[in-house]
Amino acid sequence: MLVQYFSICLAILSLVSPSREKIEARANDEILTTSELARILKPIYRQYEQSASGKKLALQMKKARAAAISSWIEHQLILQEAQKIEGFQIDQMEVDKRFEEARNKFTTQDEFDRALTMEGLDEDEYRKNLEDQFKVQALTYQKITGLISISPQDIKDYYREHGDDYREGEMVRISHILIPAPKDAGKNAAAREQAEAIINELKKGADFSKLARKYSQGPRADQGGDLGYYKKGDMLPKLDEATFSLEVGQISGIIKTDLGYHIIKCAGKKEAYQKSLEELWEEIEDQLYQVEFQKRYDEWIDMLKSRAYIVIED
Repeated sequence: MLVQYFSICLAILSLVSPSREKIEARANDEILTTSELARILKPIYRQYEQSASGKKLALQMKKARAAAISSWIEHQLILQEAQKIEGFQIDQMEVDKRFEEARNKFTTQDEFDRALTMEGLDEDEYRKNLEDQFKVQALTYQKITGLISISPQDIKDYYREHGDDYREGEMVRISHILIPAPKDAGKNAAAREQAEAIINELKKGADFSKLARKYSQGPRADQGGDLGYYKKGDMLPKLDEATFSLEVGQISGIIKTDLGYHIIKCAGKKEAYQKSLEELWEEIEDQLYQVEFQKRYDEWIDMLKSRAYIVIED
């Protein structure tokens, strides 16, 4: 693990070391340098390092690097396309507004400058980045977003063809007691006896939640063993079969699995439910829009790439 950690650290340092500065990618006349790529990847790597390590972290970093380069190329090609359009402009007042909003998040100018420096930028570079973002958004709207129209009939047709995808199956709310079953035969027998004793107490009218708090070693024991609602197929097969055969308020017998001895109470049921078109209208409209946008965007980018000189260094 220590060797892997130092290997990853060296990989990051190689991106930021001036002596290793080189061209990582090219899109026509624009180049992506090692230091610029490092600046882009810095916050992404920082986030990954908080949740992964070793080989997993290295793989995430490798994928992030490839994605960052691909995104940079697309960004540059769109900017270059905007430059070819006579009279293409963005709303400079919106850029100024966005810049001021960013600066006003800091108490002083010095704090703002330090934050920019940590990202490898100064005010002019940050403002140019904002302008470029607006140009990309504006041209994307002109070429794609503003041309997409999802009709009411499109939404109705989709619902008719995919209605079953929006059908909620029957759900059961369960409370659960688990007595683990050790591999040792004697201890296993003792666990079984404890489960049987709990069943006997329940038959006498004991409160399920109190017994769960007292005896269960399963999830949410401190909440009376209430596991909430489950769909068919969400649990282990034996538990699933027993649970969906119970009526509300009914308690199962002892169910043996590899985890131990389970006792289940059906605390509630929700019948199967088909969501209506009205409930799903906006969701389907957004889904159809996203699919159409991605399709058109990919086609547009592929066309721009086919006319461009692109190089990605290993």
